Amino acid sequence: MEPKVFEHDDVHLRVDHGIFELFRRNRVIGSYRTPLSWVKVRAEARKGGLTRLHFGNVEPLDEPIYASTTSSRHLFVTIEIPTTDEPLYRAFFTELAHLSDRPIAP
Repeated sequence: MEPKVFEHDDVHLRVDHGIFELFRRNRVIGSYRTPLSWVKVRAEARKGGLTRLHFGNVEPLDEPIYASTTSSRHLFVTIEIPTTDEPLYRAFFTELAHLSDRPIAP
């Protein structure tokens, strides 16, 4: 299977051989790497037209890959994106949910 890649602004997301990787071009946030079956992403709406995407590992393996949240507890990496770009990211995570046979929250 070909790697799945999503690039938008300074964010690079990649899934290859069942491993999910996140890279962000800045000095503060490094990379994040985990098996695709473990990854979870939680979207948090913020003021000023921004959304934070928090990345971490699932507790139960059937937990949705992508959902909304009001808490960033137990998550490892956070990126901030314009809220108008959130549907682009959600579409990529929906594709990954289908690929990994995992749910995505509405």
